[in-house]
Amino acid sequence: MTELERDFWQEAIRFVKQHIQPGERLLAPLKLKASFPQVSPYRATYCQQPHEFDWLLFHKGMLSKIDRRFLRQTLEQLHPVFANEVFVIFTQRDELIGLSTLDASHFQAFLQEIDPAGQQSGGLRHRIRGWLGTEGQAGQMKAILDCSERVDQTNRQMQSLLDRVQRLEKLLTTSSGLAKSSAQLSKQDFQRLCRASCQTAYLGEGIMLCRVLGQYLLYADSQDVGIVPHLCMNGFWETWMTLAVTRLLQPGWHCLDVGANHGYYTLLMAGAVGATGRVLALEPNFKLAELVRKSIEVNGFNDCAEVMPLAASNQSGEMVNLIVPHGNTGHASLHINAAPADQVMAVQTVTIDDLTADWPQVDLIKIDTEGAEQAVWDGMKQTIRRNPEIKIALEFGSARYPKAREFLEAIQSEGFNLRYIDHDAQLQPLSIQRCLTERPESYWDLFLSRT
Repeated sequence: MTELERDFWQEAIRFVKQHIQPGERLLAPLKLKASFPQVSPYRATYCQQPHEFDWLLFHKGMLSKIDRRFLRQTLEQLHPVFANEVFVIFTQRDELIGLSTLDASHFQAFLQEIDPAGQQSGGLRHRIRGWLGTEGQAGQMKAILDCSERVDQTNRQMQSLLDRVQRLEKLLTTSSGLAKSSAQLSKQDFQRLCRASCQTAYLGEGIMLCRVLGQYLLYADSQDVGIVPHLCMNGFWETWMTLAVTRLLQPGWHCLDVGANHGYYTLLMAGAVGATGRVLALEPNFKLAELVRKSIEVNGFNDCAEVMPLAASNQSGEMVNLIVPHGNTGHASLHINAAPADQVMAVQTVTIDDLTADWPQVDLIKIDTEGAEQAVWDGMKQTIRRNPEIKIALEFGSARYPKAREFLEAIQSEGFNLRYIDHDAQLQPLSIQRCLTERPESYWDLFLSRT
């Protein structure tokens, strides 16, 4: 205890000693037992009522040890007669009200601590006005009441938000997992839910651990400024794609996450397909692949999911250079020139056809390879022909491919309808001409299926 804190304690002790009478009962920190042998500890608040004491000495730093209902009842039953930086003192003795040394600013801090939403009843506000209503304290009283009135509106807004959160929680508890629940949510409710449950911790050595999608733990590269800030602070990424994929996934599905990056969609898939399903993530950046492996393990998905540090392409076994832009792992590509600050990784290629040759089924493939999508497509033709019900989510940017029209025509020639996922997670029809001309510097999130 500092010398200044000791002075505040002594100030409170002197006030009580000046007014306490023999036999009066007192609730206070046990440190005051030397000054007041009859003191009762704060744990008594869980089994006794405020009116059973003559004096209540509340230490502002120890309010967590006191029953919250006891604190609220104190405001309704006893009178505050003293407040400083450390203590607020209440008593049952009406005659001491006029002798009180109640510093309004210190009492206001106490009120906000025990009632942060400002939910005082009209009767309680009248009592506060009576406690602090002397002419010399009128300005301080007005500040307290103004503050209380200002929070009324905020409180109503918070109540509305609380109602919404409770509805979301009920939805989650009555559904089998977030994957099923989030499929029923609106875009806005999904985002609110993820933000409400998002948590982040820095583990050292450039590694973050964050909670995404309301329940999954994800290891992340703290140097990334593309996707990681969104995962750490919001708990979601690409709401439209997330919801669209979630609404597709079924237990038992076999899925590939091609260009997995930090494994966000890998975890989404693994949580949805369950133990009877299978998820294979491909991430050529070996550093990210290791983070994805740890995320799979920490979430208990080892039985249904795995990651390989390979680059999907149209040939297996080739060595190519992956360019990883500094601070933006999401733009790593086999098809860009390296800047001085970029990292160059030698990676091995593999085809989807080789990886899935012995799979009984392939239900969903998500492809985001920053310009390598056409090569990936050329290496998965046998897979899509063996699986007529397959669904594919593919990021398509016409400027990335030397023969973009031929790529789209090849997709349609395999029987796929050309659609895209809009920002409300709805599927919309798309023509080849529009796909090639409307977003020349951006991309489309294509959804491909034969039905």
